[in-house]
Amino acid sequence: MGNLMASVWGSQSVGSGGSKRKVEEVYGEDDDYLDLHSVLHTPKKRKFNSTSKYIYKTLFEEGRASDVTVVALATEWHLHKVYLCQSPYFSSMFSGNWSETNQSQINIEILDDNINIDALHLALGQFYKDDIEVEAAQVIPLLATALLLQMDPLIEQCTGIMLETINLQTVLQYHEAARRYGVVEVERACKQWLLHNLLTQVTEHPSTLRHIPSELMDELLSSAHLYVMQTEFSIYVMLKAWVFLKLNPSWEGSHEVAFLEAHKFFRNRIGAGWFLEAEGREFSMVFSSLRTVYLIYHHLDVEMLYSDRILPTSWLTPASMLQWYNMLRIDQGKDRGPSEIPKEEFDKSCTRCGRVLADSGQHIWRWTGFNFGLDLVMTHDGSVLTLKRNHRSEYNAQPPRRYIMYRVTVASLNEQKQVVYTQSTGVQSASLVKNEEIRVMLLDGEVKYPLLLSANFLITTNQPLQTSGGDKTSPAPGHLVVNVRE
Repeated sequence: MGNLMASVWGSQSVGSGGSKRKVEEVYGEDDDYLDLHSVLHTPKKRKFNSTSKYIYKTLFEEGRASDVTVVALATEWHLHKVYLCQSPYFSSMFSGNWSETNQSQINIEILDDNINIDALHLALGQFYKDDIEVEAAQVIPLLATALLLQMDPLIEQCTGIMLETINLQTVLQYHEAARRYGVVEVERACKQWLLHNLLTQVTEHPSTLRHIPSELMDELLSSAHLYVMQTEFSIYVMLKAWVFLKLNPSWEGSHEVAFLEAHKFFRNRIGAGWFLEAEGREFSMVFSSLRTVYLIYHHLDVEMLYSDRILPTSWLTPASMLQWYNMLRIDQGKDRGPSEIPKEEFDKSCTRCGRVLADSGQHIWRWTGFNFGLDLVMTHDGSVLTLKRNHRSEYNAQPPRRYIMYRVTVASLNEQKQVVYTQSTGVQSASLVKNEEIRVMLLDGEVKYPLLLSANFLITTNQPLQTSGGDKTSPAPGHLVVNVRE
């Protein structure tokens, strides 16, 4: 007994001959003591049913003391008005002069095909507990149910889940649901995901590309913030595959084969005339979002445009004429580049291009194609992005100084291809002499690779042509005329 008390009251000492040692020293090698000490000082956990779990089990799942029965989709839930009144939907029903106010059974007519029994069960159960577990596959039916029952906290939970799980498999479903139910935050996030991934992730998955609706595709292609890989012509090639997949809904295969089959489809098309003026009229709105003037920068691209017979000559001829006119003005010293213009005009007029930087090593590149004698070379060294006006001997006649406007944006994505980091220069103006190099952006030291890079450039003023009758030639679809710098 004395030993036990000593082990409990560790401040006591024992010994003989005038020497004192602490109890821990006396019993340091006593296995029985160590076991007892461990038992006394190790916390023990016991799990009890919480009040919320008890309420959920007995009142919701078992329906004890129920005072109202809710019937929907041929299913009954035996519930309690005091809990249901957390929702304005039920609160007004039970407190007003409604026929349901004093009824013991409430029938809810479900007209939304997104609402199912599982979603109703989850939503009604939320009146009885304060946590929820929802799979991404359930979130749209649950959102629809929460909106019907006016359950604001549950709507917020669903919104948060959707924002966290936007990816290749969910983005189109979430976008459609967000538009249908007015969840602006989710709609905006889905569109942002598509702007970053349309020309990379989506084009590699024909089943997803096929299901992009025309209205949404038009919105994406009209945006100056679309991440275009590599140039504007990449959008045209992607649209060919999109149309092919739309017109052949049962076709399945890899994206490489899809693009090849789309090319064959239009080359072997039997119908006379231009596709958008014949059987493809329904796609005209989407193709009109192309910045047509930037599709004619390479002779092989022009050959493809005419051999595909998709874009009418009424679209291609004005674009070609505008480019020829711009070239003459630059060659004769009448155009040294764009003046300061509002951001909205820059967004409508700029050419869009981009690339993927796989790692933090050095990258040096240019976007090929006709560039009006302005050879722009971009360099990435792991921390800095620079832009150089490269001088070539064949361009000796070019003006010593050229003006450009640009915007460069970079983004890092997580495993779901959601943006976790982004940085932009905003719209900038620059004047460059031959071989001059400017620093465009200093990258954050913590940036993660691969890095998506989007660049927008405006290097000509695109002055409209004046006819003798006072009319001006219109620029190609998707292109805006801006002011001239003489």
